[in-house]
Amino acid sequence: MFKNKTFLGIITARENSKRLKKKNLRQILKKPLIFYTINSAKNSLFLDNFIISSESKNILNVARKFNCEIPFIRPKHLSKDNVGATKVVYHAIRKIKKKYDYVVLLQPTSPLRNSNDIDKAITEIIKKKAISLFSVYFSKTYQKFPVIITKKGLVKKIEKFPSSSNCYLNGAIYICKINYFLKKKTFYSNKSIPFYMPKSRSVDIDDIKEFRQAEIFLKKK
Repeated sequence: MFKNKTFLGIITARENSKRLKKKNLRQILKKPLIFYTINSAKNSLFLDNFIISSESKNILNVARKFNCEIPFIRPKHLSKDNVGATKVVYHAIRKIKKKYDYVVLLQPTSPLRNSNDIDKAITEIIKKKAISLFSVYFSKTYQKFPVIITKKGLVKKIEKFPSSSNCYLNGAIYICKINYFLKKKTFYSNKSIPFYMPKSRSVDIDDIKEFRQAEIFLKKK
């Protein structure tokens, strides 16, 4: 809890990833990739609870080992390549009986995001009285998921590519008011704000190259 607001962390992890097979179970420093996100959620001061959404018995067994709550098994139709995280989060919120004020999406493909990042992001969304928040980073070279930060300090999606923006979503932290999310079924709003993270902690693993990058950074910690 922070400022009398409650926060539910949701870790989304399916087993059959398209480009890097079973990446959420791949070992980095003798720990499965998913461990690092569970650990950051566990050490957050402001998350009231965190759960995992997965269709995989293997992933759920690993999550259970690291004391992550498993309130349900995700339906297989929500674990296909063409199903976005928004639908998975929507399903998870509807399955949880307890009510929370905010949802915090934590994807295991961002293992360098830590508990301090989560708590600072929560502090920021409450301080700015925003509807939603996206973690971002700056890069001089073109990256995935470019966004524009407006003069008012809001996040705006870029519909056309390539982008002249040097700001990109890193996929590490998404926060949204749950009432808004359930109504609109999206994290985006006209009051979405950025949360800046360093490029060194903004690796979003899609392929083996990015997996190796994350591995290098974690070894340096």
